[in-house]
Amino acid sequence: MNFKLHLSLLISMISAGFVFGIIYHYMVMPLLGSELTHCIGYGLIFGFINYLICIGVYKKFYELKKVNMALKKNADIDRITTLFNRRALDHDMLQISDSEKYSVLFIDIDNFRRFNNEYGHKAGDSVLQRVGKTIRDTIRAVDRAYRYGGEEFVVLLKDCDKSNAFTIAEKIRTSINEIDNSPFPSITVSLGVAGYPEDGTDFSKIIAASDRALLNAKKSGKNRTIVYNTAQDNIHSNS
Repeated sequence: MNFKLHLSLLISMISAGFVFGIIYHYMVMPLLGSELTHCIGYGLIFGFINYLICIGVYKKFYELKKVNMALKKNADIDRITTLFNRRALDHDMLQISDSEKYSVLFIDIDNFRRFNNEYGHKAGDSVLQRVGKTIRDTIRAVDRAYRYGGEEFVVLLKDCDKSNAFTIAEKIRTSINEIDNSPFPSITVSLGVAGYPEDGTDFSKIIAASDRALLNAKKSGKNRTIVYNTAQDNIHSNS
């Protein structure tokens, strides 16, 4: 609670106590024969006690609110990559307006399951962390990156058409290629790109379109980006 709020609350409670003292003097004390100053004094004490009670209640409420906010934030963060998780994505899907233009990147780490089986889950977690950090460092501040599940990631690019989304996707791909993963094999990813509204009527359809583009990238040899097109299935690829 800031100083101004403390001061205004204190003044309010003291004023209430003062008024209480006046009322107490004129309505109650004539029956008891006491002095006005005593009544005002009692009223001020009454107001100050109320102030302390309010401060205590507010502090407990504020601390509880902070704890709840921290729990909610932690519930939306993937433990390994520190990106947003699937739960956060499901929530954000409901918040996107039909009037917004956006693109979605669907990203998959190439040969990750084989890597996990050969080098172990600890090495696999390290790859996930490095890929997650590279994605986060490459996208814009307004964008959101999620670990979709396993070795898959989704990036929501706000106010971004597919042409610019392809540029960002390629920047992510080449940046991941440059990660020093020694003594283990180098890391590559495949990416699918789709955009709203041309590729679907809602977020779930855009996700599905980007996933289909990703599958085409996998079938085309991996370590590449493919942009989805409803007519041709893909219109542009690079490796």
